[in-house]
Amino acid sequence: MHAYFQQPYPHRHQSLRQWALIALGAGLFVGLFLNIFQPFGSDDWQDPAKPYVLAGYGVVTFICLMLVKMLIPTFFKQWYAEERWTVGKEIGWTLLIILLITLGNMVYGRIIFGWSFGLWSLLVWLGITGAIGIMPAMLITMINYTQLVRRYDTNQLQVPAIASSIATSTVSLVAENEKDTLTVDLSDLLFIESADNYSEVVFLADKKAQKTLLRGSLSRMEEQLTHPVVRCHRSYIVNLQQVERISGNAQGYKLHLHDWPAPIPVARRFSDLVKGYFTAR
Repeated sequence: MHAYFQQPYPHRHQSLRQWALIALGAGLFVGLFLNIFQPFGSDDWQDPAKPYVLAGYGVVTFICLMLVKMLIPTFFKQWYAEERWTVGKEIGWTLLIILLITLGNMVYGRIIFGWSFGLWSLLVWLGITGAIGIMPAMLITMINYTQLVRRYDTNQLQVPAIASSIATSTVSLVAENEKDTLTVDLSDLLFIESADNYSEVVFLADKKAQKTLLRGSLSRMEEQLTHPVVRCHRSYIVNLQQVERISGNAQGYKLHLHDWPAPIPVARRFSDLVKGYFTAR
């Protein structure tokens, strides 16, 4: 079960403006839903201000969603990082939103009706908020998933059919101690992977994949390289001229290299770079 929650999950980053539109839509949905259907016994309550009071829960939803977006990515940047998003984090994110809206609804009810706080009222409001919130949550998830699938459609990407088109030049990498150096032909370099305080360079020698460790961060190696050897992930630098095939789904692109069995992941913040390179070819 723990392994399942650690699986990567598509996490589409929205700008504050995009999130504000989502929050506004969710708030309008809640306000309209409560006024039209009047669930949870609200149809028995009669008051001239009733439409405005019920619409107020939509305002609470909007405010809570905006608070989540502004606070969590700001104070928990590493946790919220796109390339580190997992199934467990997606579930936790959804539960956090529901909990915050629940607390907002309780505060609103306290202000308007003088309702008391307590464990029972918290459980009741969690049920109410979850019952109403599941519909817009499902709709938003479906929209995001569809947009991600379209974004990572690989039909427009063109990869060279043969590796003979790879440019002939050499790549030299210098370790942190300024003494250890590795020089390989560009046509032989496959990728570089982060390995704690080292960088693992994977290249071809006599048509077989070889690995060499150089002390130094991936960022240090990146500074010594130029296009088309580029950063594609927080843990990978890849030679784009070695790409044989590209696959893509809602989780992003994966690069399949010549003479290497495992695909190389592409973080979403690097997807436009990869897409631009292969679209232009």
